[in-house]
Amino acid sequence: MTTNSLPLLLASASPRRRQIIGLLGLPFTVGIAPIDEDAIQKTYQGPVERLGQWTAEQKARAIHTLPEAVNHIVITADTTVVLDDTELGKPRDKEHARALLLSLRDRWHHVITGIVVSAIVDGELHMRGASCDTPVLMRPYSEEEINAYIATGDPMDKAGAYGIQHSQFQPTERINGCYFNVVGLPLCTLVTLLAEFSVFPAASEPKGTICPWSERCLKP
Repeated sequence: MTTNSLPLLLASASPRRRQIIGLLGLPFTVGIAPIDEDAIQKTYQGPVERLGQWTAEQKARAIHTLPEAVNHIVITADTTVVLDDTELGKPRDKEHARALLLSLRDRWHHVITGIVVSAIVDGELHMRGASCDTPVLMRPYSEEEINAYIATGDPMDKAGAYGIQHSQFQPTERINGCYFNVVGLPLCTLVTLLAEFSVFPAASEPKGTICPWSERCLKP
C-alpha cells in the first residue's frame, strides 16, 4: 500500500486529542465524522472492550464520504470507560455525572481507547486499528469535591464524567499504563498504526521514561 505521504486529518471534536497529536510534530487538519455516536453504539453487539475501536471504525467509514477526507490519511478514535464490564459513557446531565463519579470513587476501572488510521488507496478503503487499555484507580474524593468539579462543567463531555488532567479535581489515585490513553489519544498506539501508512513522527521522542511520549505513564 502506497500513500505517498498523504496529509493527516484528525476526525475529532476533542481539543484534548488535537493537543496530544500535536506532540508528533506532524501537520494535520481537523474534521468531524457525520455520525450519531450514541445511535450507532446502540446497535453494537460485541464485547464491551472492543466498543471504542468499533466506533472508531464507523467514524472512519463516515468521514471518508466527505470532500475534506479526499487524499488524506484519517485518524479516528473513541474512548470508553468500563466499570464491572459496563460501559459508562458520557453524562446526560449533572445528576448523571454525579452518579458516574460516585460509582467510580475509590475503585479500579478501565479506560479503553480504540484508534483507527485509514486511507482510500487505489479506490479501496484501507483501515488499521488497535485499542489501548489502561487500568485506573480513582481516589476517595468527597461529595463536596464532586459537586465543585461538576460546577466547572468539565465532566459533561467526557466518558465516565472525568478528565484525568483536571488540575483542581485530580480524580485519580493511580494509573497502570498509558496516561495519554486516559486523556483520549494514546500516542504509542497511534504511532504504530501510522507507521503502517509510512507516516512517522517528526518530533523527537523524550528519553528515559517508560513511555517514549509521556513521563506520566506508569508501569503496572
